[in-house]
Amino acid sequence: MDTAPRTIIVGAGFAGLAAAVRLADAGRSVVVVEATKAGGGRSRSFHDKVTGREVDNGQHLMMGCYRETLAFLDAIGTPAGDIDLQTNLALTMLKPGGAKVELDCPSLPAPLHLAAGLLRMRGVGVLHRAAALRAGLLLRGEIARPDDNETCDAWLRRLGQTSTIRAAFWEPLIWAVLNDDPLVASAAMLVAVLERAFMASREASSLAVPRRPLSSLYVDRAVARIEARGGEVRFASPARKLELDPEGQVSGLVLKSGERLVADQVITAVPPHVLLELLPDAARDHLVFRDVARLESSPIISLWVTLAEPLLDRPFVGLIGSPLHWLWDRDRLESSAAATKPGNNLLSVTISGARSFVNDQPDALRELLIGELTRFFPDARPTIQAFRVVKEKRATISHAAGTYRRRPETASPIPGLSLAGDWVRTGLPATIESAVQSGHDAAQRVLSPR
Repeated sequence: MDTAPRTIIVGAGFAGLAAAVRLADAGRSVVVVEATKAGGGRSRSFHDKVTGREVDNGQHLMMGCYRETLAFLDAIGTPAGDIDLQTNLALTMLKPGGAKVELDCPSLPAPLHLAAGLLRMRGVGVLHRAAALRAGLLLRGEIARPDDNETCDAWLRRLGQTSTIRAAFWEPLIWAVLNDDPLVASAAMLVAVLERAFMASREASSLAVPRRPLSSLYVDRAVARIEARGGEVRFASPARKLELDPEGQVSGLVLKSGERLVADQVITAVPPHVLLELLPDAARDHLVFRDVARLESSPIISLWVTLAEPLLDRPFVGLIGSPLHWLWDRDRLESSAAATKPGNNLLSVTISGARSFVNDQPDALRELLIGELTRFFPDARPTIQAFRVVKEKRATISHAAGTYRRRPETASPIPGLSLAGDWVRTGLPATIESAVQSGHDAAQRVLSPR
């Protein structure tokens, strides 16, 4: 057994690596243990034999308000050009038949940029734009008194949002950031995102899309940073059980191999069900961990499609009134030269909150895709050359109204154990930003224990 005091971090996704980098930069001895061979958690990439490309487990979107994430990427040396960050928020949504609804916010201070963008939104009538503007004007009051028991659907009804503006603006936003149905998703979680994105600065609301596969965006660089500062990252090293001393303080971790690692602090950066498996049996009876056991998950399905010819004339679009929520032209995002080259165009399709489809076979999902492309691109005749389905059945926790209180704080009931992950109580929904913030919060707790 290694007797040197150190911090063990379980999990090498955004949360775990962010915590490890922050600690290593502060001179703390860290060891990261990761169950898989390559890390990345639920934000990873892999080589897909079907499409012949490096693809993500799901298309991920960031925003200018992702302060913790952008700071983490900057710390590990990720080039600014690896993130396609808009100058001003711009969105294009397609109606069945191909008509466009376009939001293009001007260069005005926040939140005037959003108000002006909503007023001049193209593709919806003036009454619908006025309804959206009304919600924007009331937003500051909503931020002051968020109610986690109110659903997004009830919130939109209370603010007088029309069905048209809901379908064109609000519901795509809800599916994207909450990964859940507006009928059940928490309005408080939506308002938390709106506050950060639209009330701080104009730049905060700009969309940021990775221009390269996720693992190469952050995993490799973070590992190199940790190792350069004397830390260690162990892949293919599943954790089996957290160890406590007779006083109930964390004393180390047992790996599946049987190896025991000594530590004075442990940070778990894993999904809820994995955390519960690591805990000693008696600890699971604590009220905090009983609440964790009650957290439910929401799936995401990603369809990776190789087309003979490009379908989109821009990097991404949303679909109104479709079970397919977003289409992404990966070639336009990754390389402008590849976007104009026919014969191998890679399209990523996102189905958020995909409970109704998560058990469907690939052939059924392929038929769904063909039918929806026919509805939204009636003049196109896309030829599918390769088709790959990636299902993340536990992509995020469910953000159902009334469940935020079940999410645990960073400080756990077990002395020496800190909790990280996009699902802990960060004040945000389970996003990349929430994951990185949780990792930084856990690192700070190790460095400055209370």
